[in-house]
Amino acid sequence: MSEELISGDQPIRNSNEKQAPGTLIGLGVLLLIIELYLFGAHRHNRFYTVLVLLSISGIPFIFAVWWTFRRKKFPANTLLIILIGGALFRLILVPLDPPRLSTDIYRYIWDGRLQGVGINPYLYIPVDPRLAGLRDDSIYPNINRKQYAHTIYPPVAQMFFFAVTRVTQSIPGFKGALVLLDLLTMGLVAATLRAIGQPAERVIVYAWHPLPIFEFGGSGHIDALMICFIALALFARAHQKFGIAGFALGAATLVKFIPVILLPAIYKRWDKKMPIAFAITIVICYFPYLLGAGAGVLGFLPQYAKEEGLQSGERYYLLNLIDYILDWCGVVHDFPPAIFTSIALAGLGAIAIWAFYRQAPLGREDRDQDQWIFSALVLALTFSTLLSPYYPWYYSWIALFLCFVPNSAALGFTLITWPLYRSLIEQSGDDLFRFQSRIFLPFFALLVLIWIMRKRRSRTAAKS
Repeated sequence: MSEELISGDQPIRNSNEKQAPGTLIGLGVLLLIIELYLFGAHRHNRFYTVLVLLSISGIPFIFAVWWTFRRKKFPANTLLIILIGGALFRLILVPLDPPRLSTDIYRYIWDGRLQGVGINPYLYIPVDPRLAGLRDDSIYPNINRKQYAHTIYPPVAQMFFFAVTRVTQSIPGFKGALVLLDLLTMGLVAATLRAIGQPAERVIVYAWHPLPIFEFGGSGHIDALMICFIALALFARAHQKFGIAGFALGAATLVKFIPVILLPAIYKRWDKKMPIAFAITIVICYFPYLLGAGAGVLGFLPQYAKEEGLQSGERYYLLNLIDYILDWCGVVHDFPPAIFTSIALAGLGAIAIWAFYRQAPLGREDRDQDQWIFSALVLALTFSTLLSPYYPWYYSWIALFLCFVPNSAALGFTLITWPLYRSLIEQSGDDLFRFQSRIFLPFFALLVLIWIMRKRRSRTAAKS
């Protein structure tokens, strides 16, 4: 939420700072009750009930964020209550088995199983007869694209799959490992907030956000590992530990390739440690898999881009919007997806250059403060809006940056992703477009407007 909209001119002072935050506890209990109902609906495969409950869970969450961000002083144990709540919200969903809105976790366990017997996961598709001895009745039948797709997950994700499956190959067990990572993420975010002079309690944006709670505790997406490494990169950057920041960002990139776009924001101009550590991490982690698979280490990635409509443009909302408007106006057109992709990448590149040059160089940390985190948020939002696949969990990482850079529109943007599941399950592109055209675009426009207003207020304040 934009700080001006939440706090006003004067922060509210609690008359009795030693009392427990009863309002926050009440909102947490309400969230817990909603999750219990969601648990039951999920187990009985009531899809639309799950979506409704996920949407409703955003209401107490918004009030909890509003309660937190309008304060500069907090009642005793507020941070502890927030962290305990974040843990409970996730742990209560861990026993959900099977996860009904995504099957990705089955591929995670399968890849870890292959490595456990010394097989490079990039070499064979799951139906390959040479892997018949590794099949079972619980994991193998649920692997998506097992008939034709090699694994798509990069080396650090593969290392995590291997490590977890040495302990457990059950769905709840694997999700439990991801939840532990998410708890570490909360701790890193709270510590980073304190390091840059913000209240650690603002970690509530991530800790209580329904999107990461459900996607990691409920569906078990590997994005939790990616976000944990991003949180480590932010923590290291805030403490001027550029080598660690480079390693962490490199590791995040090798969970999913997306975090590489954050490099211009987190990088410190004229620093050598970060890019060197980033490059070394990439090389070392890829090396053992490259030896066995060669160019096959890219796995299913090239085919995935085609299958998901990233080449044809079917998954690009703004391109669909352009086509829709031109058709509505009766304009005969043939807008090539390649042109849209080029324009989107050029726009992302321009923002990356802006993020790089707005940073203070080494030796001028007094000018830096936390503006680099704002740049990271802008890059993440731009990518997610223009180029991200339309899976809800791809928007989870935005919540991480909103702990540091409050923005009402961006927060709302992350809370309206649930109907995307309907489009995926019903395979209805028209339904997806109607949802995005009515909801996503207004929120994105509001996001831009709030950002412009914030910059204008900052300039006015600086002049006065």
